Formats: sequence, C-alpha cells, structure tokens
Amino acid sequence: MALQSRRSEPVGNESLEDWKFIGAGGFGKVYKARHKDWGFDVAINAVMSLCQEANHMDEAACPYVLRRCGIYEGYPPKGGPSMQRGIVMEFMGRGSIQTLQKDLSGPPPWPLAFRFAHHVALGMNFLHQKKILHQDLKPCNVLLNDDLNAKVADFGLSMVSTSALTSNTEMTGVVGGSYKYMPPESFDISYKPVRAFDVYSYGVLLWSILNGEEPYPEKLKSVCFSHNASLCS
Repeated sequence: MALQSRRSEPVGNESLEDWKFIGAGGFGKVYKARHKDWGFDVAINAVMSLCQEANHMDEAACPYVLRRCGIYEGYPPKGGPSMQRGIVMEFMGRGSIQTLQKDLSGPPPWPLAFRFAHHVALGMNFLHQKKILHQDLKPCNVLLNDDLNAKVADFGLSMVSTSALTSNTEMTGVVGGSYKYMPPESFDISYKPVRAFDVYSYGVLLWSILNGEEPYPEKLKSVCFSHNASLCS
C-alpha cells in the first residue's frame, strides 16, 4: 500500500500489537507498536493538536523530517475509557540525539556529529521552504533510525507563515520552545517569531552535538532568564 494512501487511513487497535509506552511530553503520550499488515514498528503519538500536527507532517514530506504513516483511532493500553486519536509515525529505533548523548557520556565521533548536523540542516531547510517554523529544535526533537539517520520531529509548536520565511517579516502566533534554545529577543512579550528563531536554535543544537551535553547548566537557569530579559529591555 502506498504511503500516500496510508496517511488518511484510520489505524485502530485491531491493526496493532506489542504495545509499549515510550514516554510523554507537552503534546501527548507516545507508544511503540507493531502494525500487523504493514509489517513494521510504528510510533503512535496521542497528540492534543492532532490536525495541526498531522497537516504540518504531510507538508514536510522529506527524508530528514519524521514521516507520518496514518491516523490512529482507538484505545491505547492504560489510556483510559475514552477513545483517543493520534498520529501514526515511522518508529525511530535509536531514540534521539539526547538519548545518544546520555549513552555516549560525551560527544559523538566527528563524522557522526557532521552527519547529524547535515541531516538536521537539510530537514530544517525543507521546512523553511514550506514556510513552516519549527520553534522547538533541540536534541530530544531530532530522532535517529537504526542507520543513524537524523530526522527532525515534534511539530507541536510549529507555525506556518506566508511571508516570514523570505525575510525577517514578523508573523503572528504564540512563541514556544525551550529556553536554552530560544534567541534572547524571543523573551520579549511583544516578540513575533521569524525564521531566525530556528536558525538560532540550530546553532545551539550544533554546540550541544559537538560537546555532547546540554547548554547552560540547570543552576544557571535564573541567570539565563535575567540576562535575556536585560537584552530585551
């Protein structure tokens, strides 16, 4: 069955087996399961903003952006009595750059670091060509498959703009993201994100990849906020 036809095909519990809870974030719970008919593992993200997330993933059909396989409708294990809807995605067996950093306890070999940086750059360039801002680019949102190919994931905060991506024209919307990867000017209450937001996040991500750790120790969190606030005042 072609991938294009799968994207609109509802996927129910009868099609899935070997469920495993992976984790939870601000946009829903993530499970791993085996699709009986397709013959491969998938990830099911029971997201709150289903339509927006699915539409962005369809627009961003690229080898370096996480692929959507279908829409889930059913009752995940221990998910409660109510039917849930979510996105069925390709399963990335090596986790994320963040999990790899923890496993290595340091930076990856230079060729692998370059590979990740290149793949993320290709994925983000594709998103910007489609006029999509990601706004939450960080190690845990760059997933790795079994061949250690990197793919940009988690579009829960992303926005679409018709003009912001060809210049520094502002766009409307709520600024999201993780403070360690956000540009200083984005802490201003009147800030409206542009493409440069993602470019800044990509630069911090590169630092994290090359050093094998998160930027800014947690104890400096208050310092970062006060410093960014002073830059925007």
